[in-house]
Amino acid sequence: MCKSTRVRRGLAAFAAVVALAAGTSSCVDNRYAPPPQPIRVKASDLHGTWKGWAGSSLTLQPGGVAEVTDLDGQEFRFDDGWRMTGTGIWSLSEPGSYKGGNTVGNGSVVHVTVNPVAKRPSKETGAERSGLLASSPLPTDAATRTVPPPAEASWDIGVVKDKSGRPALFFLTSDPDVRDTYYLSRS
Repeated sequence: MCKSTRVRRGLAAFAAVVALAAGTSSCVDNRYAPPPQPIRVKASDLHGTWKGWAGSSLTLQPGGVAEVTDLDGQEFRFDDGWRMTGTGIWSLSEPGSYKGGNTVGNGSVVHVTVNPVAKRPSKETGAERSGLLASSPLPTDAATRTVPPPAEASWDIGVVKDKSGRPALFFLTSDPDVRDTYYLSRS
């Protein structure tokens, strides 16, 4: 084998190792990515049920009444491992009036505050006789999110357009600098 063939093979092997190392050691840094393009909506545009991950939902009713089902916490509260089911209130902030930072953009922002509802006894399990409360099973994808929710939780939820141009709701989970996005779409 000639010297130039050995050098080319050595350089090719080195290039392959560098490419492999670069591909496996890099991570996506979304800290400087801008929030999604905001849109302006009226409260009546948001009335209805919005579905999210693993069976979660948010229902926004006229008069500012909110209901959530298995909704995960926002930002660092997501890491706490709870899912909230309960009722509360919601309001809509106009574009430019939200002062909570850039995590949900500068468009219309939905503010939701909810208290959990107590689980009701199930007749099928005999929980009424024993005084124990039956808990409904979590969806399989969310089975590890079993920590009891706090006494009250709040979300600031941005409003954007989805790929088809319809309104969608979103908030960030875990570290907001990483910008892991939790989307809710109209059911």
